[in-house]
Amino acid sequence: MNTLRIKTPLVARLLAALILVLAVALPERAHAEGPSWTEDEAVERALSNPEIEAVLTAEIEAARAEVDEATVRPTPSLGVDHEQVFGGSPVAYFQTTAMVRQEFDFTPWRRHLRETVPHRESALRAETDQWRLEVATAVRLAFYQVRYHEERIAAFDSWIARLEHGVEVIRKRGERGDASGYEVRRIERELDIATARRAQEQANLAEAWAALSAWTPWDAQPSLSGALTPSDTMKDEVATLPRLEQLEQRELVLDAELDAWGAPFGRGWTIGAGYRFARQGGSDGHGFILSLSMPLTFWNTDRPRVERLRAERARVESELALTRTLAEQAEHGARERLQDTLEALGELPAAERDGEVSQLAETAFGAGEGTLLELLDAYESETELRLARIDLQWAARRAAIDLQRRLGIEAE
Repeated sequence: MNTLRIKTPLVARLLAALILVLAVALPERAHAEGPSWTEDEAVERALSNPEIEAVLTAEIEAARAEVDEATVRPTPSLGVDHEQVFGGSPVAYFQTTAMVRQEFDFTPWRRHLRETVPHRESALRAETDQWRLEVATAVRLAFYQVRYHEERIAAFDSWIARLEHGVEVIRKRGERGDASGYEVRRIERELDIATARRAQEQANLAEAWAALSAWTPWDAQPSLSGALTPSDTMKDEVATLPRLEQLEQRELVLDAELDAWGAPFGRGWTIGAGYRFARQGGSDGHGFILSLSMPLTFWNTDRPRVERLRAERARVESELALTRTLAEQAEHGARERLQDTLEALGELPAAERDGEVSQLAETAFGAGEGTLLELLDAYESETELRLARIDLQWAARRAAIDLQRRLGIEAE
């Protein structure tokens, strides 16, 4: 038979496949040399940038300064008046007056505006928490996308190992004169396909690593530890969305501002006191002067401002109700999505049984009771089952990440 004539190209093809596998596997071994990260460690690293806190601190200081600027009390004013009349006695005279004036208010509008400061700060923190939540979601997706492609590569490695074992089976049959050149070339082609699919998956893994490194830079590329399948206890977690907290605090700010305005007659009063010196003819006189001025509010000058604040509060109140309704619906949908994927995943056969058919096919083929196509079909079906399980695990993990985002988990 021609079995012996094809052994040399077979060995060459196997060596070429082995070299390709080693080449694409080198980055994985480089990963293992770095530190090991969990999901929480990756998120913490992404959110540990001190510039995030610096931005929040600056925004809070600006909000405080804005209120301080609006509520600053006017300083007293000093005025000097001099009146001189020339002429003969008793017409000629002069008088000089020095007077201090101070503006004051009867309404506590400054106190109401200062009461908005804690709510403004809380709204800014909630806005930052919302941003942190989005970053945490992006990091989680990138983290588990790396794990997803690593699991798929492991499935292709198992397929390649099966095919290499099949080559050994064919070699033993060839030694007995029971294998044709077509069978050898056919399994070689299947090995080439498996190796090419693994190389493609390795490229997808490199892309996933690049997405993760955009948020979590490192000195040495780490290895990631964490099951792709999420815990079923996550569906029972409860948290508060930062967006809802931000709107609630904004509503309180507008309430306090509405309390501050609406009574213009109580603002802008001015009281004054001073000393007056007068001389007429040959006589001098000394005295004091008191003054009081008040606004004549024939119309409410606060009305446009109050109407604007009421309109803003109505908008925030409506937006809060809408956001809360949409958040509840989205949370309910995310919980059902996670539950459905976990149930579908639980209906799959145990992973330990994936190789049963392949082992039976190998035994039958080695004994000459099965065909090569049956063996290759068993190998491929085992791989497809593993890939389907991994895809479903990835779907469950994405559902869990979406639920975390809907709940606002880890946004402090």
